[in-house]
Amino acid sequence: MKTRKTLIAASAALVALSLLVSPLMASAQAKTDKTIRQAFRTGCMAGPLYTTCGNRLDETVLQGLAHVTWKGDGVKALLAESWSTPDKGATWIFKLRKGVKWHDGKPFTADDVVFSYNTYADPAVASIIANNLSDVKGYEEFRSGKASSLSGVSKIDDHTVKFELNGPRPLWVELKQIYFSILPKHILGDVKPSELARSPFWTQNRVGTGPFKWSKYVPDQYVEVVRNDDYFLGKPKADRIVYRIFADIPSILNALAANEVDVMSYEGGGIPVSDIERMQKVPTLTVLPNVDAGLPTYLQFNFAQPFLKDVRVRQAMIYAIDREKIIATVRKGTGKISNTMFPATWAQSPSLNPYKYDPVKAKQLLKEAGWDSSRKIDFIYYYADQVNKDTVTAIQAYLAAVGVNIVPRLLNPAEIQTVYKDGTFEMGYFANGQGLDPSLGALTSTCGAQLSFTYCNKRVDELYDLGLSESQREKRAPYYQEISKILNEEAFRGWLWYEVRPLAFNKRVIGASEHYAEMPTLIFNLPVYNEVEKWDVK
Repeated sequence: MKTRKTLIAASAALVALSLLVSPLMASAQAKTDKTIRQAFRTGCMAGPLYTTCGNRLDETVLQGLAHVTWKGDGVKALLAESWSTPDKGATWIFKLRKGVKWHDGKPFTADDVVFSYNTYADPAVASIIANNLSDVKGYEEFRSGKASSLSGVSKIDDHTVKFELNGPRPLWVELKQIYFSILPKHILGDVKPSELARSPFWTQNRVGTGPFKWSKYVPDQYVEVVRNDDYFLGKPKADRIVYRIFADIPSILNALAANEVDVMSYEGGGIPVSDIERMQKVPTLTVLPNVDAGLPTYLQFNFAQPFLKDVRVRQAMIYAIDREKIIATVRKGTGKISNTMFPATWAQSPSLNPYKYDPVKAKQLLKEAGWDSSRKIDFIYYYADQVNKDTVTAIQAYLAAVGVNIVPRLLNPAEIQTVYKDGTFEMGYFANGQGLDPSLGALTSTCGAQLSFTYCNKRVDELYDLGLSESQREKRAPYYQEISKILNEEAFRGWLWYEVRPLAFNKRVIGASEHYAEMPTLIFNLPVYNEVEKWDVK
């Protein structure tokens, strides 16, 4: 009996002890949990074929043959271990890593590479970055329906792929190849190209070869990826990454200040200049206030709209806006005037039209063009912070003063893509990351590119082609300077300014702020090798 009472008492003591210890254990686990919490924007879940704002997620799961490094000083060999050219860049031979496996255990081979490049190029897939394959032999034939695949991409053996280009492209690997993440043929190969965008692959189990594996997606809430212990560059230090989905930048800033996320999203805008001082006072954060965005911001025109075809109308809109005053007041002195696409001064023509604020000239040009001042223009934008809302309001007022009436409408990236595809897009306020090299502008300003909105100047296409035929900057510069002059004169866009994009990071993550601080400019719209497998949590 005594023994039984002793056992009961001991059992009760153990229960009491467990009730005390459990919270302590949970607290200890929380302290040792190596989870990186990244902010992610709505509308970016479509995958690398259909959106560029999801690249930070894709780089953890999917990877390319070689991706640009965060320092912008070259490319990092990933799924390819090496590459070479026997003819000064007209042909490229890629040797693939052996022993790499997809997250489901299937081997990665040359078949996946050939499949992926054909998928990006396939007109039925309608990838927004297809135009970056325009240098590959057979691209035009594939796009026009005269061929069913890219003749310039072929498998030599299971670990060797050959790319044949339309001419010498000594910078093709560094400037064009870097856009493409490789997709698993064994999963997507049987999906009809026209139905690929609706495949559950993108949301249920995005199988890749990267340092983290798809774990869970809760729509409009978060994506969870977990460590890939078999990653070919070494087991990641973090256990998992949780991408929390936010509708706007203000919500992200509040989460950063509350210690709820570690890495902010720069898609859709960085820290508004009005909030930098507030964020700098948060002790858990490292704030980078002057990150060069390399980012031309502009009025975007749809050239398919008849009322925007007259260059005088587009030029008038630029003359109508006091850009210097908006920078000095609304934008608190950040950014600098832009008059063409390229932020790099070596790629800018010395004789650009500065489009100085001149509402009288704007009215005259509109009158000459027969402008209908009663027209209402649907004007879309997606920067949800107050500074950019105030910027759009200022633009609306300046345009109204000369008889151009825009009706601003805030949309998320997915909604914007719908407007683009259904042909209803008219005008908008946007920015496009130009990246490290002016050649990247071809994605948005060449004939047939989705983001050129039917703008087409064959000379511009020819000049982009010439710019990639040389490897030395002094020989390339005249080609891009001529492009900059043409885009300036033709008001391809209503250029406004180049801006900074301030960022903030939680100090508990080691690697994120350090890497972004070393970027010469933010590298937008393509996968970047950020060594995320080496990021750690304190």
